[in-house]
Amino acid sequence: MTDDRAVFYRLTLDVLLEEEARLGVHLPTAEIGAEVAKRLSSAPALLADMPPIEVLLDKLRTWGNVDRIYNLRRSSTPQEFIRKDFLYQLTPAGAQLHRTLTAIDHELGATGALQSTMLPEVLDALSILVTAVEAAPPDLAGANRALGRLAGGFTQLTENAKLFVQGLNRSLAVGEKLDVEAFVAYKHVVVDYLQTFILALSRNGPLISGYIDRAEAAGITGYLQSIAALDPAPQLGVSREDIIARDTDRLRQQWSGVRSWFFEGPDRQPIAQTLQDRASDAVNQILLTIRQINEQRFRRVDRTADLVALASWFDAMDDDNCQKSDVLALWRTAFGMYSTRHLGHARLLDDDVDVLAEASWWDSPPAPISAAYRAAGPRARPGPAPRIRSPRHTKRLLAAELGKQQHLETSAEQALADRGSILLSDLGQLDDAEADVLLRCLDCVLSTPKDSKGVRRASTSDGRLAITLRPAPLASPACVTMRGGRIRIADMELTVSLTGRAV
Repeated sequence: MTDDRAVFYRLTLDVLLEEEARLGVHLPTAEIGAEVAKRLSSAPALLADMPPIEVLLDKLRTWGNVDRIYNLRRSSTPQEFIRKDFLYQLTPAGAQLHRTLTAIDHELGATGALQSTMLPEVLDALSILVTAVEAAPPDLAGANRALGRLAGGFTQLTENAKLFVQGLNRSLAVGEKLDVEAFVAYKHVVVDYLQTFILALSRNGPLISGYIDRAEAAGITGYLQSIAALDPAPQLGVSREDIIARDTDRLRQQWSGVRSWFFEGPDRQPIAQTLQDRASDAVNQILLTIRQINEQRFRRVDRTADLVALASWFDAMDDDNCQKSDVLALWRTAFGMYSTRHLGHARLLDDDVDVLAEASWWDSPPAPISAAYRAAGPRARPGPAPRIRSPRHTKRLLAAELGKQQHLETSAEQALADRGSILLSDLGQLDDAEADVLLRCLDCVLSTPKDSKGVRRASTSDGRLAITLRPAPLASPACVTMRGGRIRIADMELTVSLTGRAV
């Protein structure tokens, strides 16, 4: 790794490792050299500096990376018979070391992805899991297979999401030199990509959280110990009970991790919401960078260019060729910072001397100040500075206000759901909370297409309410009264039900 020829050694080992991957054993010297030269064909400078392949292989054999045997192939010429030829292969230690280095290279250059295709895979695994635990008796073997598939899908999704967020941070960190065209192209691609993932997350999120609720209602957490006891892997010096307890704890942690993707914890928001927030922040950062690019393109005055030009003027003023007064004049002209001055004022009627601005504070009488200047503005009271207020009281008030709003909204949803199937014309007078819930439900359900019977079905974005809208028997207008006014709409039969879950 530290040798000057490290790149050639790595390529040589790559050729031998790929031969092992193809179930090969040995490669002759000439074939190794030809393959390495082929890989360097896109870099003519490196190809010109490549040492003889025999030198590289001898050094690798000295280090213990490769081993060799004599090539006993049939020779067709005397020169081939006299020349020594070997077949090379990787040693076990050399192969393991090179695989490790290759894995490190892959990890350092890996880029994550918010794979929207993984969400249907997770949804399918949860569906199989719910079917297994709701069976009578429960299918523990099927639940075990579904849990393994679910854990594998979420592990890949979590790792890719982490790498994607890190790569997004690096990509949006605008350096000193910015390729404008490349960034604009990247902006279009990443915005479309984020919108695709967010759309898939909003579409599959309520379904996934619903399956998680059904699995917990069927008692999946109580079956984890029985699932762990199906096929525990034996381990020397560890009892079977300890192995089952360890596997049960691992399954509980995995289930808790799956749940944390779509359900809020005591001190954190769901991971899905965090990814949506990060996507929104990324879009805002892109828009800010685009705004800066547009300012540089279309603004008549370039502040950066002005500051660079000013810095070059100061740099050109050395002590030999420029006077100190010139430097001070440039400084005052550029930044408008002058030395302290006296407040000049016109002479009084009974005085023949004007107080000039250049006069010192010590050598001139005090300037008269109007009372309006003394009266305007707040004054600092004598004594110690006031203590900084604690934000805890404000946070408690905000939390109480938020709890009150959530209670009103929940009560309004429950009141609307308790009415069952009701015509819009029979709703009567609604209070503010019920009016907000009704408008949210109508906005959600009217955006969905009708089925063959003219019925619309939808659920709110948080998954709490299921709305059904059927045509009324009599086609007549309906008027719903609320404090903000009245809405007129074609009369329809509205059914709102609580699903008991939220995303």
